[in-house]
Amino acid sequence: MNRRKHSPENDAPRLVETLVRCDYRDFQHCDVRDLDMHGVLVLGQDGALTRLPKDAPVDIALKLRANGKLQTHVVRARVERKGRNGINLVFTGADIDTYSALLHLSLNE
Repeated sequence: MNRRKHSPENDAPRLVETLVRCDYRDFQHCDVRDLDMHGVLVLGQDGALTRLPKDAPVDIALKLRANGKLQTHVVRARVERKGRNGINLVFTGADIDTYSALLHLSLNE
């Protein structure tokens, strides 16, 4: 019998894709950096996000792969500040499953 050895790497969530929605528009793909429990840096200098004012609300959809399954978690956030590389968003609300996924994602990076 061929069994796959269990390891923590097989269970650890991995970020697959990040989508952002602002002004009740459709979600759009974006590249991110510095994702943690508190927020994320969305890369880019042009576009709808960079025109948003401070404290503007946005939704972030994080597609994560964990335990062989792809799952999307939606997080509420607000614009914290604009930087040279993009825009910093601070999370303002997440359900317990999303919170847990972010916690495990942060611990495994």
